[in-house]
Amino acid sequence: MPRINFDLQQLQAFVAVADRSGFRAAAEDLHLSPAALSRRVDRLEQLLGARLFERTTRDVRLTRVGESFLSRARLALDDLEAAVLGVHEIAARHAGRISIACVPTVATARMPQLIEGFSRRLPQVRVRLMDGGMDEVAAAVRTGEADLGLGFSGVTDPALNFEPLLEERYVLAVRRDHPLARKRSPSLAMFAGERWVAVARTSGNRRLIDAGLGADQRPPPAWLEVGHVSALLAMVEAGLGVGLVPELALHPRHTTLKGLRLADVPLKRRMGALTLAGATPSPLAQRFLAHLRSAWREIPQAAPAADAASG
Repeated sequence: MPRINFDLQQLQAFVAVADRSGFRAAAEDLHLSPAALSRRVDRLEQLLGARLFERTTRDVRLTRVGESFLSRARLALDDLEAAVLGVHEIAARHAGRISIACVPTVATARMPQLIEGFSRRLPQVRVRLMDGGMDEVAAAVRTGEADLGLGFSGVTDPALNFEPLLEERYVLAVRRDHPLARKRSPSLAMFAGERWVAVARTSGNRRLIDAGLGADQRPPPAWLEVGHVSALLAMVEAGLGVGLVPELALHPRHTTLKGLRLADVPLKRRMGALTLAGATPSPLAQRFLAHLRSAWREIPQAAPAADAASG
């Protein structure tokens, strides 16, 4: 394998030009002359043996090789920055950076308050939040890209530990003007004739729903499938149907939508923290986990069921 001889400044130059789509603006960001910046990129291209940019008098565009290399260059710079910040963390224990991966429902319903409380205690700590599907969260923790993850149980991976924090019900998302939105103790049978919307089979939520409900408890086949819960809610809000969503995903005071607990669909999911098995979390990750355990239940939880019952 050939030795890699390019340096950090060349990687920074390449990423800056890609971000700003031009040498002049990137040079200003890096406090360099355009000529000096161009020399760094030229040297990197020589070392790689490939062109990274297509340059014309009007614009600068990434080549196919450049597009592929950009994500790897970003990751290398992020890893280096994390390593440097880790040294400071070990020295000071109150500064540095923590990376947290979480599913979108947690990112919107809980993380703003959790991060705000954590930041009050450790204002010098930088937080990187990565929201994605359950498989993406698990992969980020497994590969070390995230210090810890927040998601739901169901990932059978011996490389990960799961610490449960709470249980939440699945509720039926309907428009507030739906004829059955004010019904007390609604059941699945009441909505059997509705047009149903569902998340795709590749979704962790869909897998949990399919595995957790018996044949007589499952909703009718969906006419419309989407990739994420947020898209499902948008479709319901547009009047395209109804669908099951986690309780945290639907705010009880949503102006258009309402969450109904179906008496014959008692499906729940356990939410919790994911960490790497057999490894000790970083000092900052341990601090965030401690904060998470104490603050999680203090944050008001979305309660569509109470809202439904009051109607």
